[in-house]
Amino acid sequence: MQTILFLVSLITIFEVVKADDPLRPQYHLMPEKNWLNDPNGPVYFNGYYHMFFQYNPNGAVWGDMHWGHCYSKDMVHWIHLPVALAPDQSYDINGIFTGSTTIVNGIPTIIYTGITNTSQQVQCQAQPVDITDPTLTKWKKSPLNPLITAPNGRDPSTAFQDDENNYYLIYGYGTEEEGGQAVLFTSKDFLKWTYLHPLHSNHYDHFWECPDIFGVSNRIVLKASLLGRDFWTLGDIDPTKLIFIPDNHDLGEYIQLIDHGRFYASKTFYDPVNDQQVIMGWTSEEDNLGPKRGWQGCHTLPRAIFLSDDGLELRSRPIDALKTLRDDQSHQHFHSVVLPPTTPFELIPEVHGNQIEIVINWQFPMHENLDFGLIVLSTPDGSQRTSIGIASRDNTSVMLNWDLPAWDYLSVPSIIEWSECETACNRDTKCQAWTFVKDRQVNNNCFLKSGVPFPNPNSVCVSGVKQRGDDKQILWVYMNRILSQKNPDAAHDIIYAPLWVETTTTNAHWFLQLDIFVDHSVIEVFEPQGGRFALTGHVYPEDGNADNLAVYINDGPVDDDSIVIDTLDIWKLNTIWT
Repeated sequence: MQTILFLVSLITIFEVVKADDPLRPQYHLMPEKNWLNDPNGPVYFNGYYHMFFQYNPNGAVWGDMHWGHCYSKDMVHWIHLPVALAPDQSYDINGIFTGSTTIVNGIPTIIYTGITNTSQQVQCQAQPVDITDPTLTKWKKSPLNPLITAPNGRDPSTAFQDDENNYYLIYGYGTEEEGGQAVLFTSKDFLKWTYLHPLHSNHYDHFWECPDIFGVSNRIVLKASLLGRDFWTLGDIDPTKLIFIPDNHDLGEYIQLIDHGRFYASKTFYDPVNDQQVIMGWTSEEDNLGPKRGWQGCHTLPRAIFLSDDGLELRSRPIDALKTLRDDQSHQHFHSVVLPPTTPFELIPEVHGNQIEIVINWQFPMHENLDFGLIVLSTPDGSQRTSIGIASRDNTSVMLNWDLPAWDYLSVPSIIEWSECETACNRDTKCQAWTFVKDRQVNNNCFLKSGVPFPNPNSVCVSGVKQRGDDKQILWVYMNRILSQKNPDAAHDIIYAPLWVETTTTNAHWFLQLDIFVDHSVIEVFEPQGGRFALTGHVYPEDGNADNLAVYINDGPVDDDSIVIDTLDIWKLNTIWT
């Protein structure tokens, strides 16, 4: 039997917690108040998008998980609805956890994880009471619940079918011995499920959460949440063995990150109106003040998923409909701004905002050691600020006195010199970068990495990046939060996304467009033209005047070259709530 994948209308699920608050992002998806995490939808049905999410109605702390519910005509402007599912049965009394929705015989059908009165994880079903109700406000649980009781996993994904109308369902599972898994079930009627085997597994982590399988441009994508991050990979399903086989890199390898920042438990769904696959994630807080604020967590902006031109990489960018949030009357435009070579901090005059979209086109010289960028949420004197910068190095193949910390997957034995570490990386298809530590003993001095971390100066290290040809060079887009807030319990680290750029023949300069959404305490950064990275982070400036924009150059070009802002466009953003 040839297994043919197609998505049967998805409703996806996230967990999220949040309260309406004038100081909080007004266009991110949030419940009325309290704790919000994994998204459990959206789904498109009868002209509306429905978003479900894990939600604690009783406090901005983890616990007492319900399913919150919103709906929308355009996936941008949303209306709150009553709680869709509450933990009121023995099989889900300890929480309604993540799940998804599949359209079965024309009926939106939820499969979710219930936490039983004995704390077991079981899979349950619910359907709307009235499918003619466009709000799908009331739901009824199946009298056959729980439908699946083993293995003891969670987070069922949207189902898919083969060409003989068999349904297939996956959810997350794993053990220390077997590693993380997406376990596979099949059913004829969506009620009686038979366990088959793991669809896919590996040993990067001992448990996978929120696995998802979907199609993009006739390719099959598998994603899962592990190691505290979200990964995806392209591949195929063996039609006989019914197992997923990655094309190249696997889940858990950092070259496969969906978002390089605070992004987890994501879900996808097919948007038939715009013929696109859409992904949304849960971005949890990065401080300790959630209970005091009265909300914690939110959903990221919806992002369209597509393939790179060569069909080998997954890409994403904000959906076009988000442009409807722009307040056209607030639009400010700058062009052809040449930055002075020494620019530690320079305010952009008469530009303010903490709920804004910024589209900036940078032009900067190739093959130089540069560090420059845009500052947001800044006080007038820059004492509180968040920098969204670009860093490049003239030579990344071998970097003396530099460390590439993190993302290690292998310590190579019997290495004496750094050149041997470089050779080990070049011979390993998984390896993207390496670090040799000169003062470490043999067998603990050469580390291979499945991504390219942000370089830090370190006199005892030699590091390098595996090159991709003479016409490509890597740089890093980063979010520096060292001065973003005073609270010592909030995140102050630098988060970053590596980005490969191609050499051009235009003035020996690179050109890079960034699309930046600043939503009070949430910042999302995209490279919209190619969709090559996304970077999400939280900041919490305490100063009421921290709404300025500025530019800076830490390391500028040599030989009288310049860093130029070709264009800079800024809009205030309207609320998502209607």
